[in-house]
Amino acid sequence: MAKTNEVQGWDLRALRIFARVARSGSITKVAIDLGVSQPAVSRYLSMLEKQCGGYLFTRNGRGVGLTELGQQVLPVAEQVLAGADALSDVVAAAHGRVTGTVRIGTLPSLSEALIVPLLLRVQKEYPGIHMQIVESAAGQIETWLQRREIDIGLPYRSHDALGSDEQVLLRLPSYLIGPPGDQVTAGPQVPFVRLDGLPLVLSRKPSSVRMMLDEMGRRHDVDIRVPVEADSGFIQKQMVVRRAGYTVLPWHTVCAEVERGELQAAEIVQPSVLRMVSLMLTDRPTQAVKVVTRLLHEVVEASLARLDALPPEHD
Repeated sequence: MAKTNEVQGWDLRALRIFARVARSGSITKVAIDLGVSQPAVSRYLSMLEKQCGGYLFTRNGRGVGLTELGQQVLPVAEQVLAGADALSDVVAAAHGRVTGTVRIGTLPSLSEALIVPLLLRVQKEYPGIHMQIVESAAGQIETWLQRREIDIGLPYRSHDALGSDEQVLLRLPSYLIGPPGDQVTAGPQVPFVRLDGLPLVLSRKPSSVRMMLDEMGRRHDVDIRVPVEADSGFIQKQMVVRRAGYTVLPWHTVCAEVERGELQAAEIVQPSVLRMVSLMLTDRPTQAVKVVTRLLHEVVEASLARLDALPPEHD
């Protein structure tokens, strides 16, 4: 590929597409995410390669990888994009408005309690902010953040799994969930030792909550038995409804079923099983991301009682 002697007029859309493909390793995935055809994405990349005077990607069995030139271009391109976003923020602020897209990766169990109220606030107070919400497990949320495919991540964590760059948004006590009339979950609380040998339906490892339960079981000589693994909260609850096991969940995910008499819930104590909702942010938050983060904190503060949650500063 011939090298250019003069390079000018960088196309920001081409740079954004390049950065997304570089992080995801897939032209097809980026095309789907952007709602455009794969050839359209390829055309932008070809145009950028012509400006750079060399190939930016090589094909491999799983998609595409960066060439040596691509590895050199990526951090500079991301700096350019961050600068463009910062410029947009300055201009928007000067005109008294906040605009931009904010992408949130959340656990499905938090959508009704936190995300829907957050979206309503954003729509009402900052109509120039475009929101994108995706649901998945904690591990996938971390991957999306690393690839800069989302701006805000809300995974579950245990104390041991918290990173230095994470904030604790919520501390949620865990409940042992049983079927109606069950004796183990008949009271408001149940000691951790009563989990010994119970058939539990829990998420697969590396779920931080699952790993925390296993570690607590070893520490307290309690047999955490998991004959069925399911990452779906719906499946976990339905297995309990059908008297095929117990599960461990926070209150807000089962309160409706408990009120209807479909499930019973007893808070696990001695010791408590606390799960943290971590707030993870992109390393280059825009003004829109900062605004949404502030609103999210306000939504959480107003929802503590309904979520049966402890405040972040609780010891």
